[in-house]
Amino acid sequence: MKQFSKPIYSEEVARLIMKRIRNGNLKPGDVIREALLAEECGISRAPVREALHYLESEGLLMSHQKRGKCVTILTPDVIRYNYELSALLESETAAQVAESITEDDQKKFLSIIEKMRAAIAAGKQYDEHAELGSEFHKAILDLSDNPLLRALATRFSRVISKFLLYQHWRTIYTPQELLDRHMRIYEALCSRDRERIRRVIREHYAESVERLAGFCENGEKKTDRRRAHFPKE
Repeated sequence: MKQFSKPIYSEEVARLIMKRIRNGNLKPGDVIREALLAEECGISRAPVREALHYLESEGLLMSHQKRGKCVTILTPDVIRYNYELSALLESETAAQVAESITEDDQKKFLSIIEKMRAAIAAGKQYDEHAELGSEFHKAILDLSDNPLLRALATRFSRVISKFLLYQHWRTIYTPQELLDRHMRIYEALCSRDRERIRRVIREHYAESVERLAGFCENGEKKTDRRRAHFPKE
């Protein structure tokens, strides 16, 4: 039986569920039983309920008409909606600051690219490649001085790629493909061409939509490329 220190019961329960979702022990559609979880953790149901409410607000859990509280069930459209919003926010952020990207900014992006190359050469685990990808996107959003934009842009697709479909996400790109995908964004950023930046970042997210949509609960193996696109200016 897991034992948690009293002041952080709900936080520990939330982390436990998130870990189980990330490692694939809990999958989209799996029911979360409040009473059983409270018994497993040796605590009352109140902090468990608090943790479930928090995870639902973050998009990791949902309330289902028949299943009750469960891990969020994904459809191709849900994936597209989330990635579309992340793409719009990130691409617009980068486009707005395109002309003010400094040599230091370029060096920062290039440093992450070089870390990706080094990770490939060293045969690093996929998790390390994925973290470098996250670091790269964070560096783009850090160009903005709007903290709300930064928080929202990372939230929508992160829930899917880092938790709900993480075990599948690990299989859809090779480390070399991850490097190539981020290299295209780096080159677009260095060009300072706003339209090119918008297009490349949105294509980056659209490709992920197409690949991830095949892992939804309904068993679809492929989504129409025309549905994996983002509005033009």
